[in-house]
Amino acid sequence: MSEIAPTNLSLSKIRELIEKAVLEAAAYLDSAVNSGEKLDVQVKSDKTLVMNLDLESQRRILTTLGTAYPIVAEEDPSSHNLIESSSSYFLVDPLDGTTSCKRFLGQRGGQVGYGPLVGFVENNQLAVSAFYSVPHRTLFTAVRGEGAYAREYGATESRVLKPVPCKDLSTAGVLFFVSPYGEARVIESLRTRNAIENVYRFGGFANDCVRLAQGFEQVQLQCNARPWDFSAVLLAAEAGYEVFCDPLGRRVPLREWRIEMNNAVAIMHREIVADFFAFVDSME
Repeated sequence: MSEIAPTNLSLSKIRELIEKAVLEAAAYLDSAVNSGEKLDVQVKSDKTLVMNLDLESQRRILTTLGTAYPIVAEEDPSSHNLIESSSSYFLVDPLDGTTSCKRFLGQRGGQVGYGPLVGFVENNQLAVSAFYSVPHRTLFTAVRGEGAYAREYGATESRVLKPVPCKDLSTAGVLFFVSPYGEARVIESLRTRNAIENVYRFGGFANDCVRLAQGFEQVQLQCNARPWDFSAVLLAAEAGYEVFCDPLGRRVPLREWRIEMNNAVAIMHREIVADFFAFVDSME
């Protein structure tokens, strides 16, 4: 994909554009659910799934975003090298939680969430993120330095997202994803040594982030978040959670991290950061 000369838009305008793109895709996904659109499911080279819903959702998002900035889109491999070559760009996951969508298509409410996710990176730092959970019919938005918000379908006002108090790791709920990069060892040790309350997995990465932002759980660990998934961390960070990249190694704060093709990340309530990493260190 050729480089696009970026336009100088304010973050408020970027937010408006991203929300418009996410809602356009969400309207399509909602209609597909309601109409019983037949699913065409394919397995990609990395063994993950892609459906006709992903592809049409991405088409609508890209059309709405236009050419204001370069776009890194999950289902457009030719765009992926922009991660290394650009400092400001959009990140597009047309359907975060594709497998959850396939399994729970048509479900309303509940614990599982999936839907379109769009982020904006400004000067190598996450600046805006928006995710629409189709089962919950809720738009989640975050802007760097301005907080995180949720707006339910039909509502005119957004509610501010912030964590509920959690002063002890032993009372924490932990969300995780198992990859070859180390989560399983940490999660197994946390659980078997009764260092946490429980562990869960309810769907895609963005759903995990907004669950934390709403205070349902207190820790999230995933050691291979892809760039288009990674933009969801801003939803938790702006709600008040601490985010550390490469958490089992260098423990780089989010504000110092430049997005890579594979991003290890731990998100947690700020009051239990010291206890969490003390536990991880005790495993070595």
